Amino acid sequence: MYVQIQINKGTHKCPSKSRVLGRMASQKWIAERAIPLLKDNPEMGPKAVKEELEKKYNIKIPYQTVFYGRQRAVDKLFGKWDDCFDYLFRFKAEIELRSPGSVVEIDTVTVEGKVHFSRFFCAFKASIDGFRDGCRPYISVDSTALNGEWNGHMPAANAIDGHNWLYPIAFGFFDSETKDNWTWFMEQLGKALGPMNHLAICTDACKGLEAAVKKVFPGAEQRECFRHLMKNMKKRFTGNAYAKYMWPAARACTVEKFNKLMDKVIEAYPGVVPWLKEHHSLLWARSGFKEEIKCDFINNNLAESWNAWIQAHKDLPLDILADAIRHKTMVLFEKRRKISKALKGFILPAIIHQLNAASKGLNHLKATKGGPNQAEVIVMYNDEVVKRHVVYLDQHECTCREWQVSGKPCPHALAVITAERHPNMEQYVDVTYSVHKFQAAYEGMIRVSGQKLRRGSSFFHQLGRKEDLGGKGRRGLRDAWREVAKPQGRLLARAVVN
Repeated sequence: MYVQIQINKGTHKCPSKSRVLGRMASQKWIAERAIPLLKDNPEMGPKAVKEELEKKYNIKIPYQTVFYGRQRAVDKLFGKWDDCFDYLFRFKAEIELRSPGSVVEIDTVTVEGKVHFSRFFCAFKASIDGFRDGCRPYISVDSTALNGEWNGHMPAANAIDGHNWLYPIAFGFFDSETKDNWTWFMEQLGKALGPMNHLAICTDACKGLEAAVKKVFPGAEQRECFRHLMKNMKKRFTGNAYAKYMWPAARACTVEKFNKLMDKVIEAYPGVVPWLKEHHSLLWARSGFKEEIKCDFINNNLAESWNAWIQAHKDLPLDILADAIRHKTMVLFEKRRKISKALKGFILPAIIHQLNAASKGLNHLKATKGGPNQAEVIVMYNDEVVKRHVVYLDQHECTCREWQVSGKPCPHALAVITAERHPNMEQYVDVTYSVHKFQAAYEGMIRVSGQKLRRGSSFFHQLGRKEDLGGKGRRGLRDAWREVAKPQGRLLARAVVN
């Protein structure tokens, strides 16, 4: 064996190549390195994966390569997209076994002998009971488009608790926002909630949804988002009059004030009334809101809050997305349950703090008592009387109707209440803002899932004690699960997969 050694006597003039960006990354290479990233953070999107890999390996990667490479990693971690429709049956079986009383429905259609997925609905037992026992009878309904390979939508129904925090009630999946799909979703929601004496449902000017609400909940107060109304109004009418008077008209709690402001709008735009009757015939002004609802929202902001809450999960396969929402709801309930147990008093401290802050700066209101529970409040401007209101403390009423609509004392009532030293503010707030109601909203538990929905996991090998499963043995539960989760052949997506 011979070894030859050569010496290069030339001068080395090449610069460093450590900062040269490479472009040789393939989808396979991306997928192998994206798997550990997605294990640590399943919400990591293509953009974040691209930035992380470029920073770590000092290379330049096209976005499209990262997108499909990440999708390969997602398929390895969570399974193929085509399988998610079958796995929804396992999710349904898991929820019904773990949380009896929950409503989980899967609707299918048969086309040319093949079973196709059509739509899905889920409402957890804890959410149903918490809404009925601890929330105001107000529901926001809307849908958001999904970002995954299935071109579908996710409808959702949300409420608010005493803190005005988002309270998830139900969610689902369907292929498009048709009247038939919305009717099916609202029927499942009605089955889950049962009969209610008072109910208000707010939507975002979707004709199919509006018709479904009217059909399924004929006695409910139908509201629509005023912000969406104004957005559509800008396309038809121009000028400052509608912007100047429409918002105050929507916030007005009395019919007299509403009509006075709307007369100015009609004077500037005579065609606004026929347009509103044709395109926005639902309630959008507080003057028409029922006093029993105790919610003065004129915008459907809950829908935007829900969309932001689940934004990072919208590209997941449907069964993984459903389980992610279950997990987020479980964590949310546990967090707020701990908060509720630490609260003291009758009314939520945050509400009392809001009222104490609102009681400042009321020097323009002059209150004169006419009895123990009755007072006259004069609104002054430049030492002149502008308006007069009458407050009835024992009835929680004011002639401005703000107290009756919201359930919290209006500025006129606060002017009378704070005229005495150390008033008991709690006795003037509606019970819907009580600590007891807030605790009742989050009393139910969304049980921890023992099933891993994908990758050949065994649900029954991970089950806990017999007492945790309602006293049923493993064999009985296995038979029940097989009956519920047994798919009828290969379940295919009804909508087109990209």
